[in-house]
Amino acid sequence: MSDPQTLKGRKLGDRRVVVDRPHARYFRYLGPGVLEAKLEAQAPRTGYQRRMATVRGVLFGRPISTAAELAERLPIWKALPVFSSDVMSSVAYATGAMMLILAGAGQTNFKYVLGLSGVVVALLVIVTFSYRQTIRAYPNGGGSYIVAHANLGVLAGLIAAGSLLTDYVLTVSVSVSSGVQALYSALPAIQPFAVPLIALSIVLVMIVNLRGLSDSGTLFASPTYIFIGSMMLLIGVGIFQSLTGHLHEVANVEKLTGLATENMGIFLLCKAFADGCSAMTGTEAVANGVPAFKPVEWKNAQKTMIIMATLLGIMFLGTSYLAVNIGAHPAGAAGIGESVLSQVGRTVFGGRGPLYYILQFSTMGILILAANTSFADFPRLSSILARDGFFPRQFALRGERLAFNSGIVALSLASIALVVAFNGSTDRLIGLYAIGVFTSFTLSQSGMVRHWFAERGPGWRRSAFINGIGAVVTAIVVVVIGISKFDQGVWMIIIVVPILIAMMLFIKREYALEGVGLDVQPDIVFGPHHRSQRVVVAAQAMSRAVVQAVRVGQTMGEEVQLVHVTLDHVEGEQFRERVERQLPGVRVVLVESPYRALVRPFVRYLEVSQAEDPDRLTVVLLPEHLPRHWWERLLYNQNVHRIRAALVGRKDFVVLGTPYRRES
Repeated sequence: MSDPQTLKGRKLGDRRVVVDRPHARYFRYLGPGVLEAKLEAQAPRTGYQRRMATVRGVLFGRPISTAAELAERLPIWKALPVFSSDVMSSVAYATGAMMLILAGAGQTNFKYVLGLSGVVVALLVIVTFSYRQTIRAYPNGGGSYIVAHANLGVLAGLIAAGSLLTDYVLTVSVSVSSGVQALYSALPAIQPFAVPLIALSIVLVMIVNLRGLSDSGTLFASPTYIFIGSMMLLIGVGIFQSLTGHLHEVANVEKLTGLATENMGIFLLCKAFADGCSAMTGTEAVANGVPAFKPVEWKNAQKTMIIMATLLGIMFLGTSYLAVNIGAHPAGAAGIGESVLSQVGRTVFGGRGPLYYILQFSTMGILILAANTSFADFPRLSSILARDGFFPRQFALRGERLAFNSGIVALSLASIALVVAFNGSTDRLIGLYAIGVFTSFTLSQSGMVRHWFAERGPGWRRSAFINGIGAVVTAIVVVVIGISKFDQGVWMIIIVVPILIAMMLFIKREYALEGVGLDVQPDIVFGPHHRSQRVVVAAQAMSRAVVQAVRVGQTMGEEVQLVHVTLDHVEGEQFRERVERQLPGVRVVLVESPYRALVRPFVRYLEVSQAEDPDRLTVVLLPEHLPRHWWERLLYNQNVHRIRAALVGRKDFVVLGTPYRRES
């Protein structure tokens, strides 16, 4: 800080003191040792960095401050397409999936489709009212993981989390594959390019989501509402034609042959019902995303849930009724051919006219955008798991647009890999579907029953009864799906989920071991330094590696600063208190970063503080976790490498690593 200047005015007593802070361009001073980094603190420095920042700005938009988060919240009209596009889009394939199973005993058994659809809708009503209870009890977000973890224990929470993570990946793969199927139902010539088109569509949805929740809600609203309008028009016109005797059978449809190899019975009905339950995947998304709503969050979430369930019930029952009455036939076992919804559309609308193409293209749009439900919830769940120590820490950080970038990118890569592995076949992918989400339904509702019994507030018996019914019914569905679809790929999910749980427990153990022994006070007395220098320790989190770096720094200079870039004021103060308790005498500097950058604000702080005393040398100590295994490189030292790259070679800075190897 430069010396204060006293300025005199023309009038008596007209004096004021100006404190010149030339580096105020980069920071706001909030209190002793507390700075807030401005957007300029993370501005690019080199030509390459500026060019990349321009590209990011075009693709993803301008960085958003954490303080502006409330403006990014969603009103109901935006939240509906973001959180319910998945569940509403399932009407495009759920009816056809049931019909394909029933075709195994002969196409005369399509008469059971409407009854099975009614059972699915009844189940939807039960689950919807159960999750309304969850939203009320957990107004800050009541996803299956949070509810199960809080009420049933760690293992139950991780089972729910693993089930949901796999379901989100499958949702993206199935939804986008079905969307491309709707496209080549209208334009058969593009069918050979299905897999590349699916992968490209996933990448486009990823880019939109990296722009932030509000932008994705705005961009996805129009296709969602066009689809809803097209479906309501289709069902209204179709039912009117049916009642007046003008509904004709579908023409020019390729009928299935060679599938009638099974006997009609309870088992086949259960398999068809299991595929029909795919219409309900995504029902829990609203409860998971309550914090994304505008205030009052839980009330708006409840309203959105009712609207979503009502629209789904009407569209699903209407599609099944019309499909049975026109004699529609599902696409083949390889998932190739005209979809049931396409057959209904060209029959009701009288051929491939404008209304038919609006229906098909809006169906393609909603199916591709249905992946957005997973893009909204997978990163949020990953961030919660990372906050609890079960996922790598980078999943807890939000990017420049307040989006959880690591989760979004990971979901995209996993979904594309699954699409390539299954050649984009909706029928093959749907065999893996639904069991994960119904497992999470069951755990969530069971956890809510225990919650009500523990809380015993007003009306707790009624609430416990509603959630208890939901838990019992969804548990029965899990058993039905597990038995009836075991040979269709459910066995893969039964293997994958335990592997995910083991991985999460392993990561938790690694992070827990890192913090062991932090309460040990420094026990070495250090002598005076012999050079005019300042020592700065970069601390992302309090760990034994940081303690070791501080001890090394105290041998090098009288002044040791522990600089911590924080994304949250409360977390920063907690960090300061912990350091002052465990490392007395160490000065803590907090740099608050409302734009969630970690490295550039740290480097800017070093630059502007160095400018105050250019003659001194700044020694930067970087605590490093020395990996013992290759996979530990994914968990540690990501920001250390970036800081070293930014500072190495500068004449006023010495950058030293202080590696730490954990013994056990």
